[in-house]
Amino acid sequence: MPAAALKDYYQTLEVSPSATPDEIKKAYRALAFKYHPDTNPDNAFAHTHFVAIQEAYSILSHEHKRRKYDEERWLNGMSNRTKEQPVISAAWLLQEARRLQAHMHTIDTYRMSHSALHDYVMLLLADSHMAILQQDNENNTAIVHELLQSTRHLKHQYMQPLADRMALLVPTDNDMLIRIHKQTRRSYLQALWEKYLPLLILLIALLLCGLMVLY
Repeated sequence: MPAAALKDYYQTLEVSPSATPDEIKKAYRALAFKYHPDTNPDNAFAHTHFVAIQEAYSILSHEHKRRKYDEERWLNGMSNRTKEQPVISAAWLLQEARRLQAHMHTIDTYRMSHSALHDYVMLLLADSHMAILQQDNENNTAIVHELLQSTRHLKHQYMQPLADRMALLVPTDNDMLIRIHKQTRRSYLQALWEKYLPLLILLIALLLCGLMVLY
């Protein structure tokens, strides 16, 4: 399994790397019930997370597969065999969104990598994370607020897909939906301005040349 593609199955099952087989089984049963698609008809990402939970359990519940996975995980730098990985939760995602916002205050947003910022926010809003946030939506408004602050200078081509995901987190919060729409609209108008500015400059230059010839 390539290092870049290695998933943290312990995070998925919300257990520590030192969890016993019984703890893993208990966590799997609780999460499988919590995110089963049949019990989450309004959670658009529940099925994706449910599949991820099943995949994680299939590895961690098998002694040989778990041992092999632990070795790959260690080599990939995801663990030093003692450091615990954080459990992915709505509170943790809010914390990460706040950390991103604090980081964005320290960089030149006009020279930043727009694609890198887009990729990081999409990582925070990955399908499995969206499933968790739709299940436990207490922090969703705060998370969207932080992400909007962090992406306020993002180019439209990167902003639009993020806006679509953010809107799914606050479907009944009209004020936040309006903020998302306004920021997306602003990025769209900025993109139009940047696209047609050279043409506008050329037209003005031609007009000035014409006036100079006439007068």
